[in-house]
Amino acid sequence: MTDEDRHDGEISLYALAATLIRNRWRIVRWMLIGAVFAYLSVISKPVLFRATASFVPQSSDAGTSSLAALAGQFGVAIPSASQSLSPFFYSKLLQSTSVLRPIVRDSFVVPGAARHLSFAETFKIGGTSAARREELALDQLRKMVTVTIDKSTGVLEFSVATKWPSVSLAIVTDLLNGVNDYNTRIHKGQATAERQFVEGRLALASADLRAAEDRMTDFLRANRDLGGSPALMLERERMQRTIGLRQQVFTTLSQSYEDARIREVRDIPVISVFEPPSVPTTPEPRGRAKRILLGLLIGGFFGTVLAFLSALGARSLPVSDPDAQEFSRAVSEMRARAFGGFGSLWARRSR
Repeated sequence: MTDEDRHDGEISLYALAATLIRNRWRIVRWMLIGAVFAYLSVISKPVLFRATASFVPQSSDAGTSSLAALAGQFGVAIPSASQSLSPFFYSKLLQSTSVLRPIVRDSFVVPGAARHLSFAETFKIGGTSAARREELALDQLRKMVTVTIDKSTGVLEFSVATKWPSVSLAIVTDLLNGVNDYNTRIHKGQATAERQFVEGRLALASADLRAAEDRMTDFLRANRDLGGSPALMLERERMQRTIGLRQQVFTTLSQSYEDARIREVRDIPVISVFEPPSVPTTPEPRGRAKRILLGLLIGGFFGTVLAFLSALGARSLPVSDPDAQEFSRAVSEMRARAFGGFGSLWARRSR
């Protein structure tokens, strides 16, 4: 290959810069086209108001640890709610059917509506049957709920964005109430199970204590004078130790029984609300500047590629190089198809 052919196959930086300068208005036009499409995508996006709330799961097993240890001594396992203390558990709970179903069955005050609208009516969810509408409503609400977890602090934040501030706030409030209701049901059921267990053990301990005391009474009645018999004195000490052990078990179970009764009627909070439900007065930003900037970049890139393709198509390639000629034909075909497609589209719109 001669030096002339080698230089013909190379493109210098000066040639690239010259190509950009000559096609600057084409690149600017494509940048403007990209910005226009980006702006149209922004204004077509609905205005949304995002309501948020956050809470911190807290442990509530301190009061039941002693009871669980006592039950373990008798070979009985009391269910624990420790798995509900994980923030990841609550992130799944917020998107579970048990929490979302009451919301999709609720009605909302929508500005401009003459009456309360159901969830399906508010978000215009159709369906062939009520069950199908509820299923679609659950899927829609599940997509609307956004949950984030701060692993360093354990704070769980969730939010819902709709076109109406009142609806967003109502849904977030219902979600928080749903979590509290779930915790209340779980922990009240656990407290009831604990109370029933302790109540049964207390009845058995009371009967065992009474039987031991009755045996001690019968023994003392039958043996009024124990001074001359070491065997009788030893038997009395054994009975006293049995009564003391039964009394200790009875006292412990009595205290646990009272604690279980108190927990059964007391609402034990297992989450601490970090930020109550709130909604800002202004809608969330739609990212107009970012989208327009992205449209400018994409349009500029597309215009630059077209400029270089035009320059390559106009550049005389070595006739002796079949690869170069094949590349030239491929570029010409691509340009013809691209501009031919735009031309036919423009012709149809002009009609």
